Amino acid sequence: MAQGRSRWVRAALAAAILSGMAVRALAADANTDVTPAMWAFVDLSDRARLFFLGSLNRNLTQGTTDGTVGVHLDVALKPILRRRLRVADWARKKYLWVRVGYRQSFGSATRESGILEATSRLPLPRSVWMVSRIRTDLRNVNGSFSARPRYRLGMEREIGIGRLTATPYVRAEVLYDTRSSAWSSRYEAGVELALTRHWRIEPYYERRVNRSSGSAAVNQIGFIVKTYW
Repeated sequence: MAQGRSRWVRAALAAAILSGMAVRALAADANTDVTPAMWAFVDLSDRARLFFLGSLNRNLTQGTTDGTVGVHLDVALKPILRRRLRVADWARKKYLWVRVGYRQSFGSATRESGILEATSRLPLPRSVWMVSRIRTDLRNVNGSFSARPRYRLGMEREIGIGRLTATPYVRAEVLYDTRSSAWSSRYEAGVELALTRHWRIEPYYERRVNRSSGSAAVNQIGFIVKTYW
């Protein structure tokens, strides 16, 4: 048992060290963000769960800090797809599920957002899964309403390494903001590490590019602590 706990500790430390190295490597680049977050999932039934989040976003270039809190309801629309996983996961067992949520942001701008999204999963060869998400953010930014439709496509694969379960992924997303009539895109790579039944960590890197203006791209280093109940 002690040896097993030691493996989880080493995995967590390795993820933290790699995230720190990435932050230092990108700190000299324009518009670099560091975003630690805490996510909590509470199962209500086999078809519904609550999702709570809290995050901070620190822009190293501008020296600003923003925060976000949110609450969401996830509901599955299709039967269970995968009954046998190394690590039990509500979302990864579903063909299709939807999310309705509310988020409040504070800091450099006051923003309220309504979240509407649908996520589908499709099996590919070699135990790879394609994950497709369509989402709309209905935003009130400093009293000005706007909508931000967005589409994301990703690939992921669950890998067993001894007692450790890792799920690496890559994602690409395109967004449109009605407030500025601007297109942007995001590219993300990361890995979710299951430490115990109830706790996981997820370091990731994201690159955000505004396609409709000459503004600089944004590098984001994120680290999410997740708990499942």
